[in-house]
Amino acid sequence: MGSTIASFPALVLAGHGTRDSAGQAVSAELVAAVQRLVPGIRVVPAYVDNQRPGVAEALDLLAAEGVTRAAVVPLLLTAATHSKTDVAAAVAGARADAPRLAVAYGRPLGPDAALLAAVEDRLADAGVGPDDSDVAVVLTAAGAADPDANADIAKTARLLWEGRGWEAVEAAYASATRPTVTDVVGRLRRLGVRRVAVVPYFLSPGFLAGRVVAAAEAAGADIVTDVLGPHPAIASLVVDRYREALAGDIRMNCDTCLYRAPLRGRIADVGAPLVPRREVVG
Repeated sequence: MGSTIASFPALVLAGHGTRDSAGQAVSAELVAAVQRLVPGIRVVPAYVDNQRPGVAEALDLLAAEGVTRAAVVPLLLTAATHSKTDVAAAVAGARADAPRLAVAYGRPLGPDAALLAAVEDRLADAGVGPDDSDVAVVLTAAGAADPDANADIAKTARLLWEGRGWEAVEAAYASATRPTVTDVVGRLRRLGVRRVAVVPYFLSPGFLAGRVVAAAEAAGADIVTDVLGPHPAIASLVVDRYREALAGDIRMNCDTCLYRAPLRGRIADVGAPLVPRREVVG
């Protein structure tokens, strides 16, 4: 993708947005990391809340400039209200109000093996290796009113546990639902876990990520990692979502299928032929 910016559809990154200056800086780093991967593409940051431009505003600006094609990728870890309603409504509005701007809409980032790699690296940065059997990990996300989004966090926690030596990987939530990080850390302590590591499962610092850190420390967690941040695997995942959106990619919910994703302990299965099991009768 080394051609001119005008040759390819613009990439609008629809993030949550934050008033936290550190969070804004980390978000800008992620946008810059994506831009480096696609130097021939115009990358435009936009936000659902707290920052400008909003998603609808960014699309309006592109249309006013005469841009004819764009793809919106949610910089969101799960499919919850923001991706299903807020960003989707902005895309629908742009399609109605600016018909000369063709807008494709991509999928949220997770669950995906790239996010597992980022979590594992943040744990490694904090001194937790994949074979540390005395450690239990608490993957703590924002939490949502949408049960489907919360279930994706539980799925991610299970995928993170598979193939690694940790005693457990548990999901927790900072708002809207339970269990909280306080609940989970307390339960793990009662079960006799020697070390508890809490991962704030956020792309950047902010209000809820800060709440997770404070609660984890108050509950007596031994380790609290950094947020995911501008991890190279996440930047690559954003580009993958962009390409999917433009191609009209439609697939089953198998991004983390052992035949598609290089999951720890199952790398040899990626790309293996799907041979039907022999039916046993009698």
